[in-house]
Amino acid sequence: MGKHVAEQTVKQLIQADRAVKGARILVLGLTFKENCPDIRNTRVVDIIAELKEYGIEVLVHDPLAEPEEARREYGIELVDINTEGDSPSCSKGLSPSFDGIVWAVAHDVFADLTPARLRTLCGDRPGVLMDVKGARDRAEVEAAGLRYWSL
Repeated sequence: MGKHVAEQTVKQLIQADRAVKGARILVLGLTFKENCPDIRNTRVVDIIAELKEYGIEVLVHDPLAEPEEARREYGIELVDINTEGDSPSCSKGLSPSFDGIVWAVAHDVFADLTPARLRTLCGDRPGVLMDVKGARDRAEVEAAGLRYWSL
């Protein structure tokens, strides 16, 4: 599945007129299932690895996963994303502007990430939302100005 999601992400980036090499993708969720902190046996790492094969910079946000465990087990540095207010922000001094978002795990804590808030994370140009879990409504996402793809 990781390879398929990565390939579809690349296609969507191209169709959105975004460069693939050097693109920035935010992955929402790392744990192996919704609303659970366990990252053992997660397949999200397969998506991340495949995206990196294309020269894509991948940042991962999962407030339920333990940062030290993610670092130790998979070499992944989790980032915090804040979409409250008018200007989104990102921890570790990183820019909160992304070419696309892979919604990999449908945690309840992500429910407040409306399509409009997701759009602010993609800057001035249309980005892509790769909705692996089918968590968002296509019409709402597209109305907010994002390209939408779901499994």
